[in-house]
Amino acid sequence: MCGICGTFAYREGAAGVSAALTRQMCDQIVHRGPDEEGIYCDKQVALGMRRLSIIDLDTGSQPIFNEDRSVVVVFNGEIYNFAELRAILESKGHRFATDTDTEVIVHLYEEYGDSFPEHLNGMFAIALWDIRRRRFLLVRDRLGQKPLYYADVNGKLVFGSEIKTILQDGEVPRRLDPQAVYNYMVLGYVPQPRSIYRDVRKLPPATVLVADQGGVRMQRYWEYPVHQPMATDYHAARPALRELLTDATRLRMVSDVPLGAFLSGGLDSSITVALMAQLSDRPIQTFFIDFEEAGYSEREYARAVAQRYGTEHREFVVKPDAISVLDDIIRFCDEPFGDSSAVPTYYLSRMTREHVTVALAGDGGDESFGGYRRYRAVLDRREAGRLQPVWAAVGSGIHRLLPRAAPGRMYFRSLGTSNLEFFAVGTQEMEARDFFSRGFLETVDHSLLEDLGEPHSADANGWSDPLTKYARFDVNWYLADDILTKVDRMSMAHSLEVRSPFLDYRVIESAARMPVGWKIRGGDTKVILKDTFCDDLPASVLDPRKRGFSIPLTEWFRGELKPQLNEALHDAALERSGLFNMRELRGLAEEHFSGRRSRKSQLWRFLVFARWWHQNQLTAAV
Repeated sequence: MCGICGTFAYREGAAGVSAALTRQMCDQIVHRGPDEEGIYCDKQVALGMRRLSIIDLDTGSQPIFNEDRSVVVVFNGEIYNFAELRAILESKGHRFATDTDTEVIVHLYEEYGDSFPEHLNGMFAIALWDIRRRRFLLVRDRLGQKPLYYADVNGKLVFGSEIKTILQDGEVPRRLDPQAVYNYMVLGYVPQPRSIYRDVRKLPPATVLVADQGGVRMQRYWEYPVHQPMATDYHAARPALRELLTDATRLRMVSDVPLGAFLSGGLDSSITVALMAQLSDRPIQTFFIDFEEAGYSEREYARAVAQRYGTEHREFVVKPDAISVLDDIIRFCDEPFGDSSAVPTYYLSRMTREHVTVALAGDGGDESFGGYRRYRAVLDRREAGRLQPVWAAVGSGIHRLLPRAAPGRMYFRSLGTSNLEFFAVGTQEMEARDFFSRGFLETVDHSLLEDLGEPHSADANGWSDPLTKYARFDVNWYLADDILTKVDRMSMAHSLEVRSPFLDYRVIESAARMPVGWKIRGGDTKVILKDTFCDDLPASVLDPRKRGFSIPLTEWFRGELKPQLNEALHDAALERSGLFNMRELRGLAEEHFSGRRSRKSQLWRFLVFARWWHQNQLTAAV
């Protein structure tokens, strides 16, 4: 696990490629790789990396070359099938100089060219320089587990694992992207390919960027399956799923450093711990985070799994003063990130890193196996599809009659939206528009779904299953840009590597082909997972429930967080920026403080943006 950065001048005469700048960029991501630094530099390209040593501690230093040193690579992540790939490549005559997983990349490129990522099972961000052919490649893993940003300025690409590396180059402007700000306030994160800065972009997941003297171009090498239903029955699928998740777990337990697991008490992390225990000849170390407030604890479920498998279990309680780390969290994210579960993830990662260097987690199970409540909600809505025009007319009328602060008012208005819009943003976009100034809204070109390239229309023909469209949306956006971003930034803030068996692309593909009835049945979710692992887990873990990894924001905003929020709501510099309708936001806060309605999500997003704004000393008006 590492952080990477660098520069590639694809136009003759482009300036700014230097070892000094690359070292300066590397200095920004020491937390991602505290063990070692590596730099390669010539007249056209500079590659830098910071290493967190996980595999091949002695000879795994980067950059890594092929046999004749005509191909060089820096890499962030893990290639889980590297041993299998190495055996294949050696049979084809390739010679290896190290035992690291990184080296398979240069030989795969020699063998398969730009299609080499199709052979990788892992999480990765790759920068590769073909010296002989003068070609430069950036590659990101299928699901976007590892981040990769770039800026295309003045005939050169500046890239890095975090935005702060790219901003070390003085030629990269720090201009806000209005559409990104708008998307952030709607979703709570900035969806790729945008970043909060107009001139910095995220490389989308499953994408290869190729740059040479002809310019810059991108190509996808993987797509979420949508037209391939599973060719087996339910009873045959269960043992196949167990075998697949067992193999995915086995691959992710390969490590030359201490390894443990996050154990939340939910189904996915519990399955992960159960499989780890069955694969290991020693007790698994497990880690759990909790809150003081009643109604938020999953402790009993986590303890039940820990006791069943005799794990070395550790717990940490997050208190309201945990918000003292907010500025650190914002600094590690580089751009506004409004998922409040980043706070407990930060603390969980810090505690875990005191004992291990690698932790397995259950991320990805909800998206693949129908774990979110909103899946059931949108499926119910589809069933009432013929009546949607009627509901839309009724909802619009009720919306106009209700007072502005009336609970449910925006919901009635949402009855006229398409199923995908209802699923993806609900009423959030309608509400978010009220928080911005008129001047700012004039600078925003698209609605959220239009900007993402997602259709507004009702369910199209051709989807393999009613759930496919919604799971695909979550995998492409919510999983990549929210969940995995949170886990990567908060874990790497403490130099901790997190791996999830449910994010193995083979698991994703297999689950995508399963019909909705295998996942959601009546009021229950993740049915096939529960049926497959019912003998491995305590009965309490299998009971239908879904609290999520959330924090008690409603209470905190009415108590410990109230002063910080009020300070942001009356910030003169932010008001002068012309971005927000501050009067509307203050009214929103009063609704929340009075207890009339919880506005925790919108207020948290605003508070995070305000503190990010000041951290980066942005003062320009819209």
